Amino acid sequence: MKIEYERLQKRRQELDITQKQLAEAADVGLSVIKAVETGRGADAENIRRLCAALTLPFAEIYRPDFRQTRVISVINNKGGCGKTSVCGSLGFALAETGLRVLLIDGDAQRNLTSSFGQVKREKHFGRAVIEGESLTDGYIVPTEYENLDFVVADASMGTLDMQLFTKMHRENVVRQALQPLKDAGIYDIVLIDTNPNLSLLNFNIVNASDGVLIPVQMASFDVEGIGTVVEFIRGIGRFNPGVRILGIVISKYDMRTRSITAAAEEELRQMYGELIFSTMIRVDVKIQNAQWENKPVFLLGNSRIASEYRQLAREVLKRC
Repeated sequence: MKIEYERLQKRRQELDITQKQLAEAADVGLSVIKAVETGRGADAENIRRLCAALTLPFAEIYRPDFRQTRVISVINNKGGCGKTSVCGSLGFALAETGLRVLLIDGDAQRNLTSSFGQVKREKHFGRAVIEGESLTDGYIVPTEYENLDFVVADASMGTLDMQLFTKMHRENVVRQALQPLKDAGIYDIVLIDTNPNLSLLNFNIVNASDGVLIPVQMASFDVEGIGTVVEFIRGIGRFNPGVRILGIVISKYDMRTRSITAAAEEELRQMYGELIFSTMIRVDVKIQNAQWENKPVFLLGNSRIASEYRQLAREVLKRC
């Protein structure tokens, strides 16, 4: 729910009436006016009376279906770490809980787009970024899955970084595309898959995010590279003080190479202990099967990996 308190106060001031005069005109207590103008709330009937007295549209002031949208990007500059699987499966698991979720494919490889059986579209994420258009302008398409919508990627996005360099305020382009969506309060969670680079596009995406997830595979080179990703995100904090690392997701954990994975896990936990999610996503052939069939792994029946993603979704919500 959202109440546009500031619009109520601004309208009273425009009409040049006191709080007491407004209380009398709306037939509410003076305490209601004071509560509203300090953002402490009021019930729907009192807001309706205030809107009538101030000649403001009630539906624009009192928005019971408004959702406080949180944008979460999934990023790592190392390919093959399970980033796309984490993004798509986490999105599905969150949608299962009743939250409204939007998945955005920010990678020219289009793996997330393909994994949900989405076709090529003229209005893709890259076009919205370059054209300076809001994602609400026809870019969002529904999926066949409840509470889950999509913005597709396109292969042409491979040149997006070069095009971004020509833009004024180029670090805020993705933020501008997302802001009308956040203002509309349509979704609870927006999840953005990214390309495996610390690129200008990914700088933009993190700069537009409230939180960041870092999937990592338990291998020597992968663990070594996490520090660079962490510093990249923390550096963007100078532009977006609200962004924070929600956590590191251990992905594609392979019990068959226990000696290697255990050593890598120990090193990772020594460096980033509290950032690491308790839930680990283990290697599971069902992920490959789901990708081949272009559908979420959850639709292949009850499985260990589906349970792991549901547990990860609960952890992510707690950290949000």
